[in-house]
Amino acid sequence: MKTINLAAHPVTVDELLHFARSEVVMLIAQDGHEYLVEEADEFETEVTRLGQSVRFMRFLEERRQEAGAISLEELERQLAV
Repeated sequence: MKTINLAAHPVTVDELLHFARSEVVMLIAQDGHEYLVEEADEFETEVTRLGQSVRFMRFLEERRQEAGAISLEELERQLAV
């Protein structure tokens, strides 16, 4: 992990992205707040987008309410027989 303290060494966005291509970057802002910058992979991007989708979240809620679903405990009981 590379650490960059912006108070001591300001960097451009392009420089920051260059560093983040090869490793996680801990960025310390001038006010002391810390941020992690890293390249996103496809899975992380998809998870974030789906989590922000009202339509997808509504779909999940509807599926959760569907009849016919059984609890984990009931499934374990059925398999134990």
